[in-house]
Amino acid sequence: MTDESPAAARGARRDFETIVGGSLAKWLGIVAGVLGVGFFLKYAFDSQWIGARGRVLIGAAVGAGLIALAERLRRRGYRSYPNVLTGGGILILYLSVYAARVFYELVGLTPAFALMAAVTTAAVLLSVRYDAIAVAVLALLGGFATPVLLSTSVDNQIGLFTYVFALDAGVLALAYFKRWRALNHISFWLTALTFLGWLVSFYEPWKLWRTLFFLTLFFLVFSALALVHNVLARRPARWADVSLFIPNATLYFAASYALLDEGGYGRALGAFALVVSSFYVLLFYAARTRHREDRLLALSYVGAAVTFFTLAVSIQLDLQWVTTGWAVEALMLTWVGLRAEERGARYAGVAVFAVAGLHWLVVDAVEFAAYRTPGAFVPFLNGRAASAAALVAALFGATWLYRREGRKVEPAERDALSVLFVLAAAGLALVALSADVNDYYLRAMRDAAGDADARARLDNARLFALSALWTLYGAGLWAAGYARRVQFLRFAAFALLGVTALKLVVIDAAYFDAAWHRALANQTFAAFALLVFALWYVARTYARARAGTDERERRAAFPALTVVGNLLAVTALSLEAVGYFDKQLAAAAGNGGGEGLRDLRLAAQLSLSLVWAVYGGALLALGHARGLRVLRLMALALLGAATVKVFFFDLSELERFYRIVSFIALGAILLGVSFLYQQQQQRAARVEGD
Repeated sequence: MTDESPAAARGARRDFETIVGGSLAKWLGIVAGVLGVGFFLKYAFDSQWIGARGRVLIGAAVGAGLIALAERLRRRGYRSYPNVLTGGGILILYLSVYAARVFYELVGLTPAFALMAAVTTAAVLLSVRYDAIAVAVLALLGGFATPVLLSTSVDNQIGLFTYVFALDAGVLALAYFKRWRALNHISFWLTALTFLGWLVSFYEPWKLWRTLFFLTLFFLVFSALALVHNVLARRPARWADVSLFIPNATLYFAASYALLDEGGYGRALGAFALVVSSFYVLLFYAARTRHREDRLLALSYVGAAVTFFTLAVSIQLDLQWVTTGWAVEALMLTWVGLRAEERGARYAGVAVFAVAGLHWLVVDAVEFAAYRTPGAFVPFLNGRAASAAALVAALFGATWLYRREGRKVEPAERDALSVLFVLAAAGLALVALSADVNDYYLRAMRDAAGDADARARLDNARLFALSALWTLYGAGLWAAGYARRVQFLRFAAFALLGVTALKLVVIDAAYFDAAWHRALANQTFAAFALLVFALWYVARTYARARAGTDERERRAAFPALTVVGNLLAVTALSLEAVGYFDKQLAAAAGNGGGEGLRDLRLAAQLSLSLVWAVYGGALLALGHARGLRVLRLMALALLGAATVKVFFFDLSELERFYRIVSFIALGAILLGVSFLYQQQQQRAARVEGD
């Protein structure tokens, strides 16, 4: 059942019919009609029914006829239908002039250009008369297409850019009086594409200052839009008014920077960024003086000024200014969006943060790698680290802004973006630190290319440094999440510590029997010990925590941390035991070996059994003393593995002396285990008796 009335249903059907039968059908009809006439004319032309001059005149007559018919229908009271006919007529006129010039060469370049400009002007006037933005858009597209359609592959920079400037000025004036903001954006992107096309095809270094003049002229035109639309007219700015700041400023500065740098003016680039910053300061002053109540516009100017001032400092200090500039710009957009309560600015800030992060990963991380950096490479004090630090600071700044101004936005947005910014900052910082540590050792390994032993020692040190960094970073991240009661930070820390554990077992452990290792005093064992200590610290904190913690998290995390930590400890001790004897085996094999090789192999197996048995016994005693069932279960599992090994391997493989030691040690430990459990049962019986 539905509560929709029959009248409402009929209204909904009429609306759907109006959309399909009225609006959609008329636009499809004019497109089909133009194509049909075109196909007919092509058939007539191919059959030589009509000459070249007649073809052009027919096209012009059809276009003018459609416009005249549209005017007549408008006088009879039709409103939207004439707009479609007008658009079709303008399109046919454009095609007719193009055919007269390019296909048949009936008119020269200058007359053809003048005719297309006249068609554009007529289209603009008709859009004003009919109050039809669709006609204005068509006129704009045709106006920008004119230089492309009539191109002679000969450069005429002054003529082209003067024409584009005049077209922009006319269209933007139309957008001002009719309040058609969409024309501003369309005009900007068409201007940018036209400029880029000319730059790729015709630019030469000797045209630098002329090119910069027109580039600056276009920049000023589109920068003045908000000043004219909002400040002088005292209209409150909306996101559609200020959103053109970002591409206008970015493309202008990027293009100018590239041109000046290529022209040998690299030392002046910092001053150039400072000039752009000062320009936005002037716009801010004008906005605050003439239109003080418009906070969105004023804050947008402040954001742009701060962004370019930061760029000026970054360029002069030889930092990675692109990443730094985008980071500051994203922070300013976040600030503007929060202070002015404008969602579009805040979401644009998120997008710019993503671009900055991508640029750092694709450009900075590669350009400032150790193998591409001439001279000495200093970890944490290089261009890559500096740009990463700027981006991390901007992300944390955005998080602080959301906490401070978060009451102005929905809680879902505030929480989601705060989590995103913090995780992105933490992840980027870890990647940057890891990259610098890794590159430092890789560069040293490259310099020691002829010494295999030195390269292996450096690789062992590299793996230890990365594992230690990840362990300390993960522990610090967890501590911050625990202190601030931020659960997602703790979970991120668990993920990092888990990856570190996997790395230790799969990669670092390959050096367990390195010739330069000393028992229990080497980098591989130290990496295991550091991670085990970090896991013990976290587990101990959970065990002592009561109030203010998530009970489900505590109950899940504590046993998991305990199990993983002890498995890593057993693995490290086992590797040390086996590695100690493997090194002696390698040395003995080099000296001829003999009977000593067999004794060393037997001693290695005995040491492994002893490690498992002793560790299992100690773990069981600790489990009983602390009342921790998880420790007791792990101990029993480890003792079970030691028992299986002693009875099924040591019994058949070891010599009598080693077999005796193995069985006595295991037996003593198992008896101790049995005594502990017996003692526990007696205590329980006394309690029941009392």
